[in-house]
Amino acid sequence: MEKSDPIARFLDLAAQGPHRPAVDLGETVVTYNELETRARRLAACFAQVTEPRVLIALPQGPDAYAAMIGAILSGGYYIPINAAAPTKKRNQVAELIRPNVIVADAQSAGEFAKTIPAARLVDPTRLASDEALQGRGRRNSTAYVMMTSGSTGRPKGVVISTTALAHYLDWLSSSAILRADDRVSQFVNMSFDVSIIGIFGALSAGATIVPAMTAGDRLFPASFARRSGVSVWVSVPSAIGLAMKSGQTTAEFLGSIRLFMFCGEALRQAHLASIFQARPDAVAMNLYGPTEATVSMTSAVLNAENYLEACADSVSLGKSIPGMGLHLIGGAHPDEGEIVITGPQLATEYWLDPERTAKAFRPVLIGGQTVRGYFTGDLGERRQPHLFFKGRIDNQMKINGYRIEAGEIIARLADLGWPIACVLKHREALTAVVETIHGKRLDPAALRARLFDELEAHAVPTYILPIERMPRNSNDKLDEQAVRAWLDEQSDLNGVTN
Repeated sequence: MEKSDPIARFLDLAAQGPHRPAVDLGETVVTYNELETRARRLAACFAQVTEPRVLIALPQGPDAYAAMIGAILSGGYYIPINAAAPTKKRNQVAELIRPNVIVADAQSAGEFAKTIPAARLVDPTRLASDEALQGRGRRNSTAYVMMTSGSTGRPKGVVISTTALAHYLDWLSSSAILRADDRVSQFVNMSFDVSIIGIFGALSAGATIVPAMTAGDRLFPASFARRSGVSVWVSVPSAIGLAMKSGQTTAEFLGSIRLFMFCGEALRQAHLASIFQARPDAVAMNLYGPTEATVSMTSAVLNAENYLEACADSVSLGKSIPGMGLHLIGGAHPDEGEIVITGPQLATEYWLDPERTAKAFRPVLIGGQTVRGYFTGDLGERRQPHLFFKGRIDNQMKINGYRIEAGEIIARLADLGWPIACVLKHREALTAVVETIHGKRLDPAALRARLFDELEAHAVPTYILPIERMPRNSNDKLDEQAVRAWLDEQSDLNGVTN
């Protein structure tokens, strides 16, 4: 088996176990053989253009996964976008990428045809059954381009090489994190790179992908996990916060899960406490890594016995995976500073943006050698033996001369029973927006009084506002910009503290 080539690995697993379930949609199960057949048919279609640049605008499921595999198999690369995103945003991505192949349903294809008329439009439900790419195919130096939001609101494309993807999947495979008998959740949209764990990670292990297909599945993830028999939970921490809010972090709902994998946001002690109270025999992994470092590049393995040692305001990021390096640069002392990442998983560049690329990817002196580093903009602090995420450099708050760490306040709110919160500076005042819980009344004055017992006075929010449903972006992360917009709409904050 070609361990360093995830597509070859998938093909080998499909040959060894053609009837094993690759994707389970509940009523429909797609086997490895069936998924390979779909991927080969799409690859044959893609290979009709030179260096396929494949925009995938499909909901998560077998056709989307086959398009991802087929794009790489055909010697091209793929760009996934959220099929449910507004037309304007999808067109922005299409205009930036200028794909020569677009995979979409008939309705979406018509919209894209107006924006990119020269692109080849492919509807995966209407492929010729007698055309399939044979053999192992060929590989492009690029595997995929993942779109993320830029500071200006315009999307930016992070270019990930096949070498970087292979290195990450080698780690997942060699560590035996995922097993052939696993049923791996896919909660996040495939336009968010955490989905790589649940898609390519599962298919590199011979496991089964279990995608959450509806908004209800994502709003009540523990219900979905119980109904689907998920054994490996992969999500941002906000998803377990939703399960806590609905009272579903219980043995009844989480009973099938042996492993929880979290990435994309800060994981909190309250999240782990809720999990291990329900499932003291389970294991949790906290993963850290921006899109520019190919999904994740650290790992902290946690259980009911050791997790408290790894908790501060957030949970320890763990140790760098083999071949990757994490360094703290520019701090007041060696154990704090901006997190700088080195190693083979670094992105190649930002799509058609050499200025942004040069700013973020810079030479750095490590151990007497100059190497390429990615300057994340994240703050880190090392408290031996643990490394902790301390927030974003550009989101540091100063109020009345004090530097405020939002993460510390959010952690205390979670400890006090409010697991979903956003803390920010609004109109010069420290403000907390807290998502309400059904059947539980939020008393801002009482909550502030309890926070005075937990925090220094300057870190207690002046305002605590309840919100029924915290805004989230398409990747299910809390959307701070949308929270700010919501706050701006609140005409009168008087009285919310007492």
